[in-house]
Amino acid sequence: RPPQDVAHYYGAARTLMMVSFVAFSVGAAAAHRFSSFHLAGDHEGLADFAARTVRWTFWPSLFATVAILALGWPLLRLFGPDFVGAYPAMFVLALGPLARASVGPAERLLTMAGSQRACALVYAAAFTVNLVGCAILIPAIGILGAAAATAAAMVFESGALFVVVRRRLGIHAFVFSRGAGGR
Repeated sequence: RPPQDVAHYYGAARTLMMVSFVAFSVGAAAAHRFSSFHLAGDHEGLADFAARTVRWTFWPSLFATVAILALGWPLLRLFGPDFVGAYPAMFVLALGPLARASVGPAERLLTMAGSQRACALVYAAAFTVNLVGCAILIPAIGILGAAAATAAAMVFESGALFVVVRRRLGIHAFVFSRGAGGR
């Protein structure tokens, strides 16, 4: 793609990734608690705390996403008038961080509970989804293809993290869980 397409995509992606600060903050604050619950053998406490961290991640992330999308046009314009052409890509890209936020700091939970290899495999698979998606979609639809591939990889990653947390820890790590811990 031409350099301007790359620049426009990068501007849109980085502007939207401000949403990730919520997930990073919650994950950093929660990691030691996940470890404490796990080491104490308190599965009920771990499940309840995990469910709370998912909510602490998702709802502020949703609010931040809506705010950034509402202000997306003027934010992109700060990079230059041509960058507003990436505004539609922001909406596609927004699906990724929202999917990630819907499972909260699931990767921190897995890592603190000793399942870091499973987490690494999920990341490797998500990278592969993104790489293949980009190879197929960018030549066909340009910047929107890159956005769709990235969002698809993040949706895949979120779904895979949910499945791994559920299977390995018996915890329902999704924002719309069925009660404490989602069991």
